[in-house]
Amino acid sequence: MTMQSNLPVPDLTATTLSALDGSAPLGVCVLPSPRPNAARTVTYPTYIHEILQHAGLCYTIVPFAELADALAGLKILVTVGESTLPDAVADALIAWVEAGGCWLTIGGVCGLAEQLGVTPIPPSFGGFGGGIGTLGEGYVNVINDHPVIDHLPLLLHFFEGLPVQVTDAYVIADIHDAHQRPTQRVAITEKASGNGRTLLIAVDLPGTVVRMQQGVGITRDGVSAPDGTAPVGDAVLKSGDGGVLDWLLDRQPVPEVPGLDAYLEPLADLWRDLLLRAIFYLAEQSDTRLPLLWYYPRNLPGLAHLSHDTDNNVLAQGWRMLEVVGEAGINSTWCVILPGYDAELINAITAAGHELAMHYDSMSDDCPWDADLFHTQWLALSAMFNDVKPVSNKNHYLRWEGDCEFFEWCIAHNIEIDQSKGASKTGEAGFNFGTCHPYFPVDFGGKALNVLELTTPTQDLIVFAPPAILTPLLEAVLRYHGILHLLFHPSHIDKPGVADAILNAVAAAKAEGLEWWTAAAINRWERSRRQVRWSGYQSADGKAQVTLQSNAALADATILWSLPARASTAETVNHWGCNFQVAVTDVEANQPLLVQMKE
Repeated sequence: MTMQSNLPVPDLTATTLSALDGSAPLGVCVLPSPRPNAARTVTYPTYIHEILQHAGLCYTIVPFAELADALAGLKILVTVGESTLPDAVADALIAWVEAGGCWLTIGGVCGLAEQLGVTPIPPSFGGFGGGIGTLGEGYVNVINDHPVIDHLPLLLHFFEGLPVQVTDAYVIADIHDAHQRPTQRVAITEKASGNGRTLLIAVDLPGTVVRMQQGVGITRDGVSAPDGTAPVGDAVLKSGDGGVLDWLLDRQPVPEVPGLDAYLEPLADLWRDLLLRAIFYLAEQSDTRLPLLWYYPRNLPGLAHLSHDTDNNVLAQGWRMLEVVGEAGINSTWCVILPGYDAELINAITAAGHELAMHYDSMSDDCPWDADLFHTQWLALSAMFNDVKPVSNKNHYLRWEGDCEFFEWCIAHNIEIDQSKGASKTGEAGFNFGTCHPYFPVDFGGKALNVLELTTPTQDLIVFAPPAILTPLLEAVLRYHGILHLLFHPSHIDKPGVADAILNAVAAAKAEGLEWWTAAAINRWERSRRQVRWSGYQSADGKAQVTLQSNAALADATILWSLPARASTAETVNHWGCNFQVAVTDVEANQPLLVQMKE
């Protein structure tokens, strides 16, 4: 959460954002980007705000022009990008660090390589359009134990960044190339400087997250998995064709299922966690207390979501699915494809508390990928839903063409959450778009798009993927506090074992403390919590307070305060390698709430 905007979706390209009062001890500054056609080490630098706002963190947005003046009020500074600082700003930053400030720089050394203990590596040949070296594609390899990278279970894929070699910094992780061969380049370093310290993440962290989550524009088939489990080259354009993760290096074996690999680690979420770990590590080092609004109410560890695509619209199967989810005791999201169910079943679905959603069809005969057809289907489904406009959508077969044009169709029709990025082949199962969290995408220019994306990691257990995949997916959701999304088609509900697979999955998630929400409920909560703003931060004698205000009411909101490493009790929780004090409270709309650390 920034301390500025009242909009649910921030303008991530803005350069003049500032805090209400600038009091937060954590500041984030996006450095000026190079001109078009110039080399750059960070893409989508303003996406850092999407990452931190989803995390619920209290921080001050520091405009570049105000950086030198803002340092006096900060204890932690995060800069994003590569731009040589003016001499006066550089001198102020060096003095601030020497006096005890903690500086995290992402994708750049800002002309202060000596202070960071590294040296940039220039291009191997001084050709046209050069000027600075770039990392390209590769993997981060852990060298030494450190709180910033303790969560990494594997070499972590990345895209772009600044190539540097170490001089006198402590190397936390180094770089392997795109084939996981070692290099002399370093990825994450730390250096003490006077009473302060610097932390460098050479990788383009925000751009890597964007590329993993959104993939690339789709104009032709992707390349199929070499093991035959994901033949995406099928003459149908779908979201997975734009995926950027590696079949061999980014998938893991599914336990107890010989021959099947899947994307069992949400790699973009690992990058999100790495950023938060770096911030909270520096908070501990600088004895700073940072507040945040936790992802979910009631201090939940995560959520679960069940969706149904009503392909074929067989009434008996629809009624049977309604019976099974009733037995499971949850509400689910029904993505209805035309011509849909009859009025009796439609009304029974809503009467049971389930959500009716859109299932855009550009796969059936005479159904092209077309904005006008999307509008026609939206009109027909809205009428079928008794003139209640759908809030969510999932494309039939996870069809997708182009880049962000489809998001614009959703926005024009007030579709606020989509589920069309996901797995359409068994070998794609898992987090093939790198995340189990809802996120706001951005267009090519970095503008935030006002539609949430909640990916679809797998389809019908038993039919599409073996039930054994549930355990590693659930474990990953719990590790990274995301949302377990399972898709089950009513058309498969009569097949042996499918109904039991639903009931078992629901029970397993509930046993781990997850609540099952509809897509509409997820959307409503996420958008509401994005409207929280912080002001009036004060800290003294190891205690802190801040004022929180929201345009939307939040029942059972969970507020966390970061604590020093030694402060671990039964009443604390540990996230991102840091201990937190927990408080659950109701936030009333437009009513300031003073949030104080407990004694």
